[in-house]
Amino acid sequence: MERYLIKKTPRSASLKRKASDSPANSTLAPAKRPQPPRPQESHLDAAKRRDQEGNYVGIEYDSWKNQVKSAIDQARSATRSKEGGIKVLGALLKAINACPCKPGSHGNNKACHISQCVTAVYEEGPDALYRAAKEPCPCGFVWPSCTDLFHIRAVDGLADSLDKQEKHVAAFSTALGLIRLDPAHPIGYCRVARVLRNLTKNKDNQTAALALTTILRDSKLDPSHDVHDLTVRFVRSGLYNMEQYRRVKYNQYHILLRQLSSMLDMPESKRDPVEKLPHELLTMIWSHLDTESLMRCERVSKKWQKLVLSDSVLWSKVSLGRPGKPGWLFPRFLNKHKNIRSLTINDTSYFKMTHDKLQMIMRGLPNLERLSLHRRMRLSNPDGPEDIPKMLGGVQGKHLTKLTHLSLKKLDAHTVGELLPLTSPSLQVLDLQGFLGKDLNAIMTRQPWPSLRKLRLRMPDDGYDPRTHLGELNMNGLMKLTPHLEELHIEGYGLKFVDHELHPMGFDKVPSSDIRPWQNLQSLYLGSVRTHVSLDDTIHGSFGLPALPNLRSVEILSDKEHLINYLFTTCDELGSPHRGFMSDLTGTTAESGIASAGWPRLEVFRCHGPIRTGILQKALEETATNGSLKVLELAINSDQSLFNNRIHIDPPKDWAFTSSSSVHHLGLHHFNWAQHYSNFDGQPFIDWLQKFPNVDTVTVAPGRHSGLLPFIEKLIAHPQIKALYFDPSGLSNPEWYEITETGKKYGVQLFKLNGGPLNAFDGGDFDGARPDLGRRV
Repeated sequence: MERYLIKKTPRSASLKRKASDSPANSTLAPAKRPQPPRPQESHLDAAKRRDQEGNYVGIEYDSWKNQVKSAIDQARSATRSKEGGIKVLGALLKAINACPCKPGSHGNNKACHISQCVTAVYEEGPDALYRAAKEPCPCGFVWPSCTDLFHIRAVDGLADSLDKQEKHVAAFSTALGLIRLDPAHPIGYCRVARVLRNLTKNKDNQTAALALTTILRDSKLDPSHDVHDLTVRFVRSGLYNMEQYRRVKYNQYHILLRQLSSMLDMPESKRDPVEKLPHELLTMIWSHLDTESLMRCERVSKKWQKLVLSDSVLWSKVSLGRPGKPGWLFPRFLNKHKNIRSLTINDTSYFKMTHDKLQMIMRGLPNLERLSLHRRMRLSNPDGPEDIPKMLGGVQGKHLTKLTHLSLKKLDAHTVGELLPLTSPSLQVLDLQGFLGKDLNAIMTRQPWPSLRKLRLRMPDDGYDPRTHLGELNMNGLMKLTPHLEELHIEGYGLKFVDHELHPMGFDKVPSSDIRPWQNLQSLYLGSVRTHVSLDDTIHGSFGLPALPNLRSVEILSDKEHLINYLFTTCDELGSPHRGFMSDLTGTTAESGIASAGWPRLEVFRCHGPIRTGILQKALEETATNGSLKVLELAINSDQSLFNNRIHIDPPKDWAFTSSSSVHHLGLHHFNWAQHYSNFDGQPFIDWLQKFPNVDTVTVAPGRHSGLLPFIEKLIAHPQIKALYFDPSGLSNPEWYEITETGKKYGVQLFKLNGGPLNAFDGGDFDGARPDLGRRV
């Protein structure tokens, strides 16, 4: 005999319980094996379960969500036919009434509901509508409150369907019910505004006109009342409630409400952050803008202009990129921003800098500390170059004593030669790029630089013409006139070492100082050497550089043996340079020069040319022992001697004094231990690598050899190495592809060497380049 269980009929959507729900009217049904219910949990409680955020969860809730989605999709695709509209309304009402919050029904008479909401928007309090939405209806009906997004979307779909079927009053009432459902959500205000705007646009239509009359009558407003004003008040109330009581992230409805306020030309749509944000926060925001953007901010309004101009912090650093032809605006600009401390003008060829404008800068900016003029610029002067001192002479005095940083790129050398003497007493950082060597000698050796701390003399690749003779920099004069230099960066020029006792120079007329020059030098960078003269012809007499014991970074990216010879001067007993010592780096000799006193605090040493082992030991042994050395790059041969007169060094044995646990970057240039240069053997370097237990970055540039692939793959597979910089010039395309795949396999970052400095020139605001040795593969 079949077992029977009591099966209840579905509950009604009404708040009242039907008689059929009682046990007496239950029907019998065949038994099914149900899932065991939760302890002490009824069927209704299971439907109302919520998560930690207050959202409904459960199987029945998921089913109801699908029902809502289906009803909304049906409403969007429904036609305006009466039959299709009734089906859509029925589906939406059924979905709304099935919400776990169990909403009730107000009834057909919505006048009390409309009157209460409209009266609230005309009250003085901005949150009057929010408070009214939370209160019961004047008829006594308690409106449901539900923040479930699917319930809200279903009611919005119902209001939209009613509006499409020209049931405008019911659509307006439903939109107000949507506000009551969640007065902090913007969707209800958007729907109310849309219904009213559609009625206003179609007021000539009889149905729309009748609906407007009914809405105004139920709202207890005059029939001639401005519906636009009513719409504005609802949107204003929505904007306030959205900002004050918002619980969810901004979505499309928040944006739509903002757009509606803009379409209605409401003052709230023109939100001014200046009125709400504190001055400190505005300064922080504006400080991230460039000068051009700040000048746009000035044109927003008078209030913005006043705040932007009055903030001296924003205008302490100004950069004008291609300012064009400012004409009479330039004096006005300088007059408004007298607190500028750093001024940069890029691409000054478009700016057409004249001597008058240069005087305006110097006279009009009394607090100027940093000046940077970049790109090619010819100062136009109708009176000729001889009038330059007269025009700049009026600038002398207190207006130039504060200038500490100066960066000039590709300017007229004659004008620069007259400008620099006015700044030399106070200048601390000088950056000159794109000048010929003879012009630099004339500029730098005309006057002393007692305060200069950082100097960069550079000929960039984009400004170099191989047909132009750059000339050589006079190192004797540079050293004598910049005694307190701390950082020196030279790139693209030849260096000239002259015994001034045998060859008198113009700078000898400058009074000499008792201070030993360059004793505070901490960073020395010598890049590539471009010269049309043999280095043998640029070195005259027995002049040698003095010991520089306080160096922390030395980078010599040239393999010219005579240059390295005179930097690390090797002298015989009579004090004359010892010639031809490059064939044997293991020999001993008396050392003098920049490393003769050792470098106990050296952290970075990179040299792309060979140096005697004795000199290296004198320079590096102490810093390797005390743990200061971090980066070490050496070379066994020069580019020429690698193929002509190769030098043989065994790094693990001959350079054992460099071994240190503090080194994390190790490199080697111009090496090959194979019997014939057409083959390659790099195993001694790998053996040397074992002496540095904490090395994780390696740089290798052996030169153009065949058989490099196995050596590179050994380095990639080495357990210590995480980054590898190498010169791929000796690799074929298939070998290059194989190396990149091996690097991915072992997780090693691969970089192509670019020959740049490890420590970029620190010239304040002039050069913000990060240290970069190569381009990542």
